[in-house]
Amino acid sequence: MAADVEKSNKTGSKVALSRILAFSAPSLPLAALGLPLVVQLPPHYAGYIGLEIGVVGVLFMLARILDIGVDVTIGLAMDQTRTRIGRFSPWLVMSIPVIMVGSYFLFMAKPGADAAYLGFWLFFTYVGFSMGSLSQMSLGATLSDNYHERSRVFVFWQAGNVLGMLMVLMIPVLIHSGGGSAASGVQGMGWFIVILMPLTALLAAFFAKEESPKASAKKTNLKDIISLFKSDACRRLLLCDLLLMFGSGVTGGLFLFYFDAVKGYGGLAAALLLIYFIAGLIGAPLWTLIARRWGKHVSLICACLYAAVSQPLIMYLPENNFVAAAIGMSVAGIVYTAGAYLLRAMMADIGDEDLLQTGQDRTGLLYAFVTLTGKAGYALAVGVTYVGLGLFGFNSKLGAENTPEALAGLTLLFLGLPVVVNLLGALLLLKYPIDAKRTAELQAAIAAKRSLDEEASLRG
Repeated sequence: MAADVEKSNKTGSKVALSRILAFSAPSLPLAALGLPLVVQLPPHYAGYIGLEIGVVGVLFMLARILDIGVDVTIGLAMDQTRTRIGRFSPWLVMSIPVIMVGSYFLFMAKPGADAAYLGFWLFFTYVGFSMGSLSQMSLGATLSDNYHERSRVFVFWQAGNVLGMLMVLMIPVLIHSGGGSAASGVQGMGWFIVILMPLTALLAAFFAKEESPKASAKKTNLKDIISLFKSDACRRLLLCDLLLMFGSGVTGGLFLFYFDAVKGYGGLAAALLLIYFIAGLIGAPLWTLIARRWGKHVSLICACLYAAVSQPLIMYLPENNFVAAAIGMSVAGIVYTAGAYLLRAMMADIGDEDLLQTGQDRTGLLYAFVTLTGKAGYALAVGVTYVGLGLFGFNSKLGAENTPEALAGLTLLFLGLPVVVNLLGALLLLKYPIDAKRTAELQAAIAAKRSLDEEASLRG
């Protein structure tokens, strides 16, 4: 493994596959936790546990909003951390017990659990999720300085996310086929996370071998944090991430409701969701290919436009033809992975710009902000859509009768909101300033500055 690191350092481009796979491993349990927090747990608490749907929506939104300060705190702390295994790997290890305990209590809740129970364990679990996801992404940003190689690193990260979601989605299907209840399926998801998190996080922490920081640690104050928003690229990326994660949260949060209540697929809705994610995994190389040819921001613009066109077409999928619906969801799902991994690969490029301007390696803080916008987007999606469903009078219980007005409201939220945010995201990226050429210029300037500093140090 040490030889892999040395080879990567010498070439400056190709990262050994063994390191990328080790880095990507925690994506499995982290995605297995992140998906139910948006898709399965809200309806589980509104239906099986018995909480009112509006209360569930507000609690899931508030838990993520309260967790925002946690992201920034962890990001700052990681940038100051110096250990034998790196800055970010220790935080990945520390996330293990928090995620295990939080997942157990959140997924194993019994009917009658009150709002205080849900609120506490949601926040507790989100803290662990912040520690794990933020440290993993920051670790990945250290693996390469190459503009295109960063796309390769993060496409594996996203592939791990999709595989984790597919695996956790299969658990309720398998339990149901064996005669188990929907609640047993949710509990099975919890056990999957509890078992897999320690195995994969330790693998990444000790075998991904993160690179050393590019600059010495400096204490970051509020002024330094605010200075990040002076970067046009950073502002555009974070706002775009907020919009696209909001759209993804709307799609994920309402998917099962829409295909059950409007299209009438019932339990088969989960199978359609699986197909949607598989299509996203298969489609990932397409967006990487476009990124290598024209740049990551151009690839993301194409993905936004594709999503804006394909989302409304879901309305025309047949109600009693699973094969046709599966084909339609495959076409729509091709774009699923593009936003998350391209934006996070682009944040590594912004790190070069920030390093040149400030002399600080603030990788942890940068990924804290992109984690923050992602969470905020999902939180707003759950809050807006669940409160919206309540206002439309939608009944969330499986197989319940709903008025035409309630179904029309569900359709409007599910199909309309993602179109709007994807179009806005594409507009934001039209003048995105950092491409492969600009990244090369930044890195050349960083190398020249470092060389001058070293010469000055030797003369001093």
